[in-house]
Amino acid sequence: MGYRFTRGWGRASVVVGAGLFVLALLMAAWLGFSNDAEFERFSPVVRILAALVVSLVGLIVGGTMIVAGQLVSVLLDQRDLLARIHQVLAARVDASGEAIGGPR
Repeated sequence: MGYRFTRGWGRASVVVGAGLFVLALLMAAWLGFSNDAEFERFSPVVRILAALVVSLVGLIVGGTMIVAGQLVSVLLDQRDLLARIHQVLAARVDASGEAIGGPR
């Protein structure tokens, strides 16, 4: 089995997590440094606090998605490596069940 769906899901999780992180940083910058008339009624402390909260939420949610996607990729890579190791070890055993190189 190729686990294409799972591998694609892991990659998509990394991409979406990175996108959320970048989007949260852009939104935090907009909240913190915007000079819009609607934001003038809020004090700078409240605006900066809101920017910090938005960036922290983006870091937590985006970072969690990135790490989860990378863990899925690592697990699939380990599965492929173990399958190759199994093939090599199985090829060393002859039909009688003894190792080709003899007992060690």
